[in-house]
Amino acid sequence: MIKIRITLLTITILIGINTFSQKRFITIDSTKIWINTIGIENRQEGQPVIVFESGHGTPMGHWDRILDGVSELAPLITYDRPGIGESESDNEMPTIKNVSDKLIKILNHLDINPPYVLVGHSLGGAYVRGFAVYYPELLAGLVIIDPADFTENNQNKRDYYDVLGWDDSRIDTMLADIKRGLERRNENVPKSVQEEGKVLADLRETEFKEITDSPLPNIPVHIITGGRFDLPERFRSKEFNDEVLFRSKIKHRVSRWTDVIQSVNKGMLLYSGDAGHFVHYDDPELVISSIKIVLQDYELIRKENGE
Repeated sequence: MIKIRITLLTITILIGINTFSQKRFITIDSTKIWINTIGIENRQEGQPVIVFESGHGTPMGHWDRILDGVSELAPLITYDRPGIGESESDNEMPTIKNVSDKLIKILNHLDINPPYVLVGHSLGGAYVRGFAVYYPELLAGLVIIDPADFTENNQNKRDYYDVLGWDDSRIDTMLADIKRGLERRNENVPKSVQEEGKVLADLRETEFKEITDSPLPNIPVHIITGGRFDLPERFRSKEFNDEVLFRSKIKHRVSRWTDVIQSVNKGMLLYSGDAGHFVHYDDPELVISSIKIVLQDYELIRKENGE
């Protein structure tokens, strides 16, 4: 029996008739970036391409559960940011501007022209919202999944605890403990993951001004969140009810996210009680449906504008 070893330069897997998943490395600014494209070769003129932006330190494979369904709607691309997953590290901090610029270089290298629908999860949600700050004219829509909350300010963090009846001193102590815990957790991870954690911490410290100072373009924008409380028992506090606090945070965040989606003509806020933080894994059909609606609404906008 002859065994043939195939290097990870190009792996092509048949997904459907005339549609292929092509996982491969490309080189951007001397850095190898691991990407996956599906259906690009069949793209129709003017058709949006779906671009996925993963969460903090998360490789692109976590999108796999929805890719078949999304590939039936439009061409798509997933990728690992530098230093994450299979991609090589680079010498740039993963700020919103740098990540946006790097993504533009990737898309230009692949000759994938706009428009784009960006789908971002967690920190990726903040990144795609930030992309709309710097490159709004390239976008056909945004799908933002349980994001690092770019609507949150320092007072919001305190408001969550009203439901517990705590005084200011106890809230101060809790917020300080949370900050120290995040800093310690960020110490024992690879450098690129540390850098993403530092960028997120800086965004929180500045109350996401880089994002909130710029309005959204008037494109379809969806925010999707999961409402399932699934903190393992061993991590729950013995001093207060974690689920009550979790519900309070959702209530406040949904109120602010409603303001975000009401700032555009075709915005939607979608909630899944069956899903945790990784909504696209727990409730994949909801995310696929969201992307489908964004594509449909983008076409309606084009027709209304006579395009």
